[in-house]
Amino acid sequence: MRKDKFPDRLDCASQPAEELHVLQFDDLVDLYDYFLLDASGVFWGSSETGMLPGARETMGHLVSLGKKVGILSNSSQLAAKEKAKLAKHGVQEGSHYHFLLTSGEVTKELLISEKLSFPTPKKKYWLFGVDHPRFASHSILFQDTGYSQTKCLEEADFIYIAIPHIDGIDQENPEVFLKQIKDVIKAVPVLCANPDHFVPEGLLKRLVVRQGMIAHMFQNQGAQVNFIGKPFSTVYEKALQLFPVALQPEKILMIGDTPETDIRGARQMGMATALVTKTGVMHQRIGEKQPLFVITNLPKTDQPDYAIESFKIYGF
Repeated sequence: MRKDKFPDRLDCASQPAEELHVLQFDDLVDLYDYFLLDASGVFWGSSETGMLPGARETMGHLVSLGKKVGILSNSSQLAAKEKAKLAKHGVQEGSHYHFLLTSGEVTKELLISEKLSFPTPKKKYWLFGVDHPRFASHSILFQDTGYSQTKCLEEADFIYIAIPHIDGIDQENPEVFLKQIKDVIKAVPVLCANPDHFVPEGLLKRLVVRQGMIAHMFQNQGAQVNFIGKPFSTVYEKALQLFPVALQPEKILMIGDTPETDIRGARQMGMATALVTKTGVMHQRIGEKQPLFVITNLPKTDQPDYAIESFKIYGF
């Protein structure tokens, strides 16, 4: 592995934006032996489009080179569900990646071990919203735990946020949920198992509201919100345990499409970071603007070490 030269690392403080460059993923392959991938917007397009072009082949190529590839997703689904979804698209554990960890999986572990960050003496939760028809029921997270759902908010230890939708239709405008949030504000904590504000969905990959945005709106109303997922450290610590023992975080390259979750969390853990600019959330934000202008104007906590067009090796 070449360690003597890192191409165009985004030292935004010392270089003007016009001197920085968006790289191809090929430029980074030889520099790292360990990769941690976000899913949506990096290698996964949407429920309708499936894998992004060249991503499956790129994952397989990395594994064939002896690289270790992990997936860290903010999905509130269990890992088994996500693995089955990928398998239907020809992406297999062992051949294309070595482990897959979701915030939903970590949430279930915390529920089973009763290690939530707030007291739950009644072991009851109240569900904000209803289950999304395209995803597995939230109740799978609570199966085989000591927690049960209550229909009475006053009996609940906490509020759990379901995947937001209205009559099965994803929403682009979070304000449509504001009245419901205001109606249920109580002095109980809120649990969010997916900190993403938006994810790309549909054939046009429009950005639709997810649990993190609902949680943010709860916070704005004064609620105590507890997050499980990127950028918070618990999921990164779990992911690190799945890499070789004593591996230094800086040896791992985290690749994501969302600065506030993927990049911020990895930076806090000391990992190297790469932000994709032509797929996922960042692609939508950049629009017609210059990618490096947008990136260099991010908060320092959210700026990546590298910017790459996409997670795709040339020729795939």
